[in-house]
Amino acid sequence: MMEELNADKLFISYAWSSPEHEKWVLELAERLESNGVSVVIDKWDSTEGQNLNAFMQRSVNDPTITKVLVICDEKYAKKADGFEGGVGTETVIISNEVYQDVKQTKFIPIITQRSVDGEAYIPTYLKGTKYIDMSSEQSYEDGYEKLLRNLYGKPEYVRPIRGKAPSFLLQDEKKTALESRRALSRFRHNVEKRPRNIDIYTQEFSETFKEDFASFAITVSNTDSLINSIYNSLHQTVELRNVYIEFIEFYIRESETVDVDLIINFFESLYPIIYTKQNGSLYSENQFDHMKLFVTELMIYTITLLYKYRKYTTIRDLVNNHYFVLNDTGRELDGSIGIFNSYPRLIEESPNPSTGQRYISNSGQLILDRANYKGITTADLVQADFLLYFLSCSFDKLNDYFSWNPPTAPYFTNERISFMAKLKSKRFFESVKLMFGISDVEEMKKLVKGFKDYLERVGNTRSLMFIKNTIIRPEDIASL
Repeated sequence: MMEELNADKLFISYAWSSPEHEKWVLELAERLESNGVSVVIDKWDSTEGQNLNAFMQRSVNDPTITKVLVICDEKYAKKADGFEGGVGTETVIISNEVYQDVKQTKFIPIITQRSVDGEAYIPTYLKGTKYIDMSSEQSYEDGYEKLLRNLYGKPEYVRPIRGKAPSFLLQDEKKTALESRRALSRFRHNVEKRPRNIDIYTQEFSETFKEDFASFAITVSNTDSLINSIYNSLHQTVELRNVYIEFIEFYIRESETVDVDLIINFFESLYPIIYTKQNGSLYSENQFDHMKLFVTELMIYTITLLYKYRKYTTIRDLVNNHYFVLNDTGRELDGSIGIFNSYPRLIEESPNPSTGQRYISNSGQLILDRANYKGITTADLVQADFLLYFLSCSFDKLNDYFSWNPPTAPYFTNERISFMAKLKSKRFFESVKLMFGISDVEEMKKLVKGFKDYLERVGNTRSLMFIKNTIIRPEDIASL
């Protein structure tokens, strides 16, 4: 059932400036009545022989009348300021109420005329009062809507429900100190002001993000407690990861064209930071596990969002790219996208120190356990991880090594990897085929068949037994 609205009853105060002006006022009154507003006006509510001054005084003071429209033109303003005639009588009453209660909202000035300098004609006692402008054809309709909203108590702008403090303010000192959070705010602000410079602002944000990422490198003082340090540091990176997700989603959404080279350069620049060593600490090859997994996680979220916003060719170019990076010693390395999917040995081979449990893929379990970003489900992440694996294997011509080793492989199910089932649809196939670097159905069938053969060849290595049942039959592709 629709809400029943009741408008304020109102009295219209105006000057008989000219027949045209009187007609304008009367038409306003008629329109208000047709929109459910009870209007008191001399044309309808006074008769011959009645004292007009008494009528006006009674109308202004009537307790059932909760709004008074003061129709302001040049003549009304002069009569009010000079206390002339009926307008002058009303002015004495209205001005007393206005001056006695500066917070009053009963008297609404309606501007119908302006001077040659563009100044609104308005009585002195109402200057400083917020008015409604109906002085031109251009402003009339907007003004009328504002008036109706006022009378019905339905303003255009409503204060939103006050929320809670952002979670990052309630988290520990390490997280609240993230400069990336402030850099993200600057990034949004700058892009909204100058959207054409989004790529420049993206690079500025990236530099700040990398500094925060480097701060999560750990000091090794005792290798026996290293796994605890790794898990603690990984836990602290959740806020930084969420900042990245907000950033990359905003960038994808606001860019006219997503520049894949910006994303490529960003990940290449993260690689040497993974292996950041703290001065004076012991060294262990496992001390970088949390940094490795963090970068793997960022790539999965990046693919998730690119898929969400249908940036299929960007996914193709990102996965098919050959990367060039520097390690911590400055040595040049190169390879496929799997270079950002380094194996976190200690994480995989040790029980979770908090629960004492081990999983088929500890990394995959951690990624899903940490998935707390609104709008992205664990199924979205699993599907993105599968896409990374499927595409990287396809682009690498199905070599017998993992280009991308999917950490969430134990969770590969038909329910989570919906795009495989959707490939039955001709429409869906046509929309995504460029992501696979192909042009027709037959090429896609060969790609899927080759991938299935590859899975048979590698066997159950690294939990790939979970993948086989999720692959569409080649003959079903684009069959619907």
